[in-house]
Amino acid sequence: MDLGIRGKVALVTGAAGGIGSATARLFAREGASLALFDRDGAGAQRLADELRASGAQVIAGEFDVREYAAFTEAVARTEAELGGLDFLVSVAGGGTRRTIATMDPDDWMAVLNLNLTGPFNGIKAAAPAIRRRGGGAIVTVGSLAAITMSMNNGVSYTAAKSGVLGLTRHAAYELGPDQIRVNAVLPGPVLTEQMKAKISAETLARVPTTLPLGRWIDPAEIAAPILFFCSSMASACTGTHVVIDGGLHVGSPTPREEYDRWRSAS
Repeated sequence: MDLGIRGKVALVTGAAGGIGSATARLFAREGASLALFDRDGAGAQRLADELRASGAQVIAGEFDVREYAAFTEAVARTEAELGGLDFLVSVAGGGTRRTIATMDPDDWMAVLNLNLTGPFNGIKAAAPAIRRRGGGAIVTVGSLAAITMSMNNGVSYTAAKSGVLGLTRHAAYELGPDQIRVNAVLPGPVLTEQMKAKISAETLARVPTTLPLGRWIDPAEIAAPILFFCSSMASACTGTHVVIDGGLHVGSPTPREEYDRWRSAS
């Protein structure tokens, strides 16, 4: 089946991380050209080298999604070197475990800027380029926290990811006449290398017991719905989202004691 991906150009932020790299590999297999960007420029370059070795056309670079000017430069470079831009996938994000009591205004703004201003910068910077191609798709990686709350991060992360859904709906409305579709994916517990590095062996073993599917989510399982939203199969989907969480949204059994213990140790 032709998914409408082959020959198209996708820009991926947060490309060096688990979800970003899984997305890049999937798009490359489907025949897309890729512009891979991350604050970890060396990591983005390693991934680019890997994908080029498999025959993909790839460029890579380093920038911070919180800086609008840097985002516009990345889009301009993508157009110049790959011939245009069809898809933007905003993966870059992150948070802290600070509570309302321990979070200061600078901490709050840092997380909001990364997780909400970053995707806004991407939409604003990429939309003109995608419009020049006659339309395309923008997908932002949010979080299950957008509709529940974050047990792994703090209030600023929950607020920012909730904001991503509002940004998605509003951008979809404004960009619809340009045939630019805007959607979001909301991952639950994804077992990336970053996650492995910051959780205990106890948590690693416990999380699957809280999920109806009984296992962690693999980054490739987030990449698949991202590809769907960019593909011709989602030609009528805009302003919406999909949850990929192994059923966690059915109800979290995480005890309050554990929530408090995580934060007292950080």
